[in-house]
Amino acid sequence: LTMIKAYAELSKDLHKNKPDKQEEDMNTIIKETDRLTTLVDDILTLSKIESYVEDLNIEEFDLITLIENIISQYKVLQETEKYTFKFIHNRKKLLIKADKKKLEQVIYNLINNAINYTGDNNLVMIKVTKDKDILVEIIDTGKGIKEEDIPYIWDKYYKNKKKHKRNLVGTGLGLNIVKKILEEHKYEYGVKSTLNKGTTFYFIIKQK
Repeated sequence: LTMIKAYAELSKDLHKNKPDKQEEDMNTIIKETDRLTTLVDDILTLSKIESYVEDLNIEEFDLITLIENIISQYKVLQETEKYTFKFIHNRKKLLIKADKKKLEQVIYNLINNAINYTGDNNLVMIKVTKDKDILVEIIDTGKGIKEEDIPYIWDKYYKNKKKHKRNLVGTGLGLNIVKKILEEHKYEYGVKSTLNKGTTFYFIIKQK
C-alpha cells in the first residue's frame, strides 16, 4: 500500500506532464496491486482452511491437464526471465479424485517456491510418476535447504527467515497453505534437499 500511494503521488505531483514517467508509475502501481491481491487471497485462503469454513469439493479430473494449464500461466516468466519449466510424466492422461481448486493451489504454490529458489539455469521441473500411487514432485536446482531448517519451511512467512535468490512471486504463506491443503486430503508430503544441488517438494496421491 505504501508503494502504491508513493507512486500515485509521484505521478500526480511530479510526472503529470511526463507521459513516459507516468506510464512507469502506473506499471509499478499495477505490479504492487497484483502483489497485494495475492497476499489478501492467501490470507483469506488460510483463514478459511484454519476455520474449517470450506469442505473439500471432491471431483474427478485429469491431473496432467491441470498441471499443463498451471505451467501455461508462467509464459511471461519464460519470455522475460528466461525460465524453463520441464514437465515430466509417463501418462498422457491421469484421472484422480480430489478438490481440483485446492490441488491447483498446491501445485501453483510449489512452483512459485521453486521459481524463487532455483539455480542460475532458471530451471523448474515438475514430475508426475504413476506406479501403485501417484508421486508429484516439484524440483529446483538451487542452493538447497539445511537439514536443521527443513522442519520450519512450512511455517508462515518462513521466506523472510532465509536468503532468497529472488522474490518474483509469493507471499511467504504458500508452503503453509500447501501443508494445510495436503493434510486436508490426507496426502503424504515432504521435502528432500541437497545443499548446492537443489530441493524437491513432493506429495503422494493414494490410489484406492
